[in-house]
Amino acid sequence: MKVSECGEFGLIRALRRLTGAPEGDLLLGAGDDAAVLRDGAGRRWAYTADALVEGVHFDPSYTPWYSLGFKALAVNLSDLAAMGGGGPSFALVVLGLCGEEEVSWMEEMYRGLSDCARRFNCRVAGGDVVRSPERTFVSVSLLGALDGEGFLVRGGARPGQAVLVTGTLGESWLGLQFLMRGGGPDDHRARRHLYPEPRLEEGRRALRLGATGAIDISDGLLRDVGHICEESGVGVDIFLENIPISDAAHRLAEELGLDPLRAALAGGEDYELVLIADQRLAPLLVEELPATVIGRVREGEGVVLLDAEGRVVDAPETGYEHFREA
Repeated sequence: MKVSECGEFGLIRALRRLTGAPEGDLLLGAGDDAAVLRDGAGRRWAYTADALVEGVHFDPSYTPWYSLGFKALAVNLSDLAAMGGGGPSFALVVLGLCGEEEVSWMEEMYRGLSDCARRFNCRVAGGDVVRSPERTFVSVSLLGALDGEGFLVRGGARPGQAVLVTGTLGESWLGLQFLMRGGGPDDHRARRHLYPEPRLEEGRRALRLGATGAIDISDGLLRDVGHICEESGVGVDIFLENIPISDAAHRLAEELGLDPLRAALAGGEDYELVLIADQRLAPLLVEELPATVIGRVREGEGVVLLDAEGRVVDAPETGYEHFREA
């Protein structure tokens, strides 16, 4: 079977069977937003990695080098947020270059990366530069501190709990459509796509308040909630009328002739947090983070969409998957 036939997540499942269960100071292994390690002093660290590849994750014709650097680090910090982390972190950066790039482009990318690092309490500790004949890429590995004893996991959902999401959804994907149709990268309509905001404080606060599970929204709300279902062995009902969509997203969707609800459900790259918590804690999370209750965990499997009358609604395509993209 080819990778293109089993898809990104089928490949991950196959490889996880070969890595073995976590043990010793490896507290959490493959299958979550980050691995969790324990050092000799007993402190816990989240360890994650993400790559942005030309032609897959970005197009230089409408992605400024500065924003590429900012985003390359921000998406890793978002993984740290999903574990409940928000302490100091350290990044290693690998650049894959064909050699025809201007040095000034790379400097601009590192300015964006460094500005993101300063803003979110991260230090760039080094990395590597390699030749990549076909495509430019930037890959970041991040080691970030976790507070206290606990951490959030995709497998932390139980029937009867509430499903919440921080912020609003859909603007990033709509911003990408705006850029692909000739919109300028300096326009405010593209900002959520080019400069994602990792929800580090929200993740840390959610853990402290008693949330039990989380994932960051990179592949689309439905796809990522599906990961929680799979890892927890549960199903989730999503209330469509509760999906938070900003006025800006509605305006941009109307301008582009697109459906803002579809963007919110399946667009991806919002880098907000889906949180799982007991029903009694949901009002506190709504007030303190803030967040919105968008669903409930139930027995069974899979994600089901419900309208205002409780009727099941057909789901759109469930977000992005490498090797199976439309």
